[in-house]
Order: sequence, then C-alpha cells, then structure tokens
Amino acid sequence: MLVVRLVEGFVHFLTEHGAISGFLGHLAEHFSWSRFLSVQIWLMVLFLIYVTIHELNILFGDGELYRLFFRWRSSEAKLTRRQRIRLLTRLNRLTEANSIEAFSEQGAPAQAALIGIVRQLVAPPVARGDTHGR
Repeated sequence: MLVVRLVEGFVHFLTEHGAISGFLGHLAEHFSWSRFLSVQIWLMVLFLIYVTIHELNILFGDGELYRLFFRWRSSEAKLTRRQRIRLLTRLNRLTEANSIEAFSEQGAPAQAALIGIVRQLVAPPVARGDTHGR
C-alpha cells in the first residue's frame, strides 16, 4: 500500500514539475504524519488483539474459544462449567475423606465414587434440547 502511494505521489510530482529532482524534498514536505501514525497505531491495536486471542486459544486449548463463542449457547456453557465445578468439589471432598488405600481396594465405595466422578468429567458435554419450542 505504501509503495502504491509513493508511486502515485511520484507520478503526480512528475506531471506537475516535469523533473525527478526535488521529489524527496516534496515528499518530506507533504508527508502526512497524522495519517501515518493513525495507520501504525491501528495496525498495533489489531496485532495486539490477534496476539491476545492467540494466547487465550493456547491457554484454553486449541479450538475451545471457537466452541465457546460460536457453538455453545451461553447458558449451556455456564451449566457445563457449573457441573464441572460441582464434580471437582465432590472429587475434592472424596479425596479428603478417604485414604489412598480406600481407592485402591477393588469394589470399595470410594473407588466406585471416584470412577463415577472421573467418567463424568471425561464425558463430552451434552447439549440440552430447546425447551422453548423455537
């Protein structure tokens, strides 16, 4: 874009003055610093937005931001988060209340509860049906 504007300015200068000499002085004299700075600031803002979104995508996991913003409805995302928090709280209470030996015993209630919680955490989120008749 900059090269096109330079060539355009050069062509206009050449048609007005008929000579190449003095073009650099003319360019420095008529250079628009406010336009240049506004374009540079806008490019920096866009770059910062891109880097921020890229870093959030890495933080949440590849594709999670897309799924959160474009595939899930907000209420489903909140429900899923709430369910995961409850499961993690149950898991915390279960590990505080039982020793490691209780989890390693085959068929023990603590082991069955642990396996049930982990299965629920690993299971993909289930989309609820629309209950509003839309």
